[in-house]
Amino acid sequence: MYLTAHRVRRPTGPEEGVNAFFYVHGPTAWEGLPPEGIPDEEPGELVNSRISVQPPGNRVRSYLDIVAPDGTPWAEIGPAFIAFVSEAQVAAMPWRGIVGRCFFRVGMDAALAADWQRELLGLYNAAEIARVDRDRA
Repeated sequence: MYLTAHRVRRPTGPEEGVNAFFYVHGPTAWEGLPPEGIPDEEPGELVNSRISVQPPGNRVRSYLDIVAPDGTPWAEIGPAFIAFVSEAQVAAMPWRGIVGRCFFRVGMDAALAADWQRELLGLYNAAEIARVDRDRA
């Protein structure tokens, strides 16, 4: 699965919000890095999205990518995410790392990075909601 959340701003006005997308890849399981091409060349099949600012053409101000085998429980993703952030926050952004079966990437512009904890929590929650919405369907 590939969960991604982006804080985006419309280039022609003040409209800003978080868009989140949930993709699946099928029964492939892995440890460490996801199979080659996931998510950059092969994001998977889009199964749910939460759009607050209609694409296209928006400027991405921050992003969170979560990649894990389909069906990975949030009870595994959450602690992996906390471990990832604990290790990554000592470095400059963008951050990327692997914890168990989960691969994470985070980046944001300097204005948002000043309060990165709040921004990252908002992106994380948006990604979780996109998945939960789909799991309920």
